[in-house]
Amino acid sequence: MVISLTGFMGVGKSTIAASLSKHLYCKLIDLDKYIEESHGGIPIVELFGLSGQEVFRNAEEKALEDILSNNREKVLILSLGGGALLSHKNRELIKTMTYCIYLKASLETLTSRLEKSHKQRPLVKDSEGLFQSGKIAELFHEREPGYQECASHVIDVDNLSMKDILIKIMDVL
Repeated sequence: MVISLTGFMGVGKSTIAASLSKHLYCKLIDLDKYIEESHGGIPIVELFGLSGQEVFRNAEEKALEDILSNNREKVLILSLGGGALLSHKNRELIKTMTYCIYLKASLETLTSRLEKSHKQRPLVKDSEGLFQSGKIAELFHEREPGYQECASHVIDVDNLSMKDILIKIMDVL
């Protein structure tokens, strides 16, 4: 069983996936880290800058297909990048080959979190202030339909602790 975690950047996918894999004693693959490793350790922010979003999204499709088609784990936690489900191909792979949990947060929560870490986020790293908030809202509204389409289950993470989120995930598995 592959349990994929999706949601917008800043929702906590990587952190929650790491904790979940420890609780389930299973392997974790973070899609962004997998892509970085397969490109010689180049950080995602640099990959975006060097190659552009289209080249990155193509690499993301290939990486996701490789992970899912070569998986031999009984249970695997897969943390998706925030934009992974923009791709029709990726949405079909996630819907047919994983149990997908959409970690949903309000735009207000996401904006607050991203304002603190925007330099590490390739699509908002050069944005400041009100423009940044507008860019975050624009990206969220573009991506949210993919999260909803693929979700086997939705968990609203606003105001929940890590422990509460893990309990909610364990309850649905």
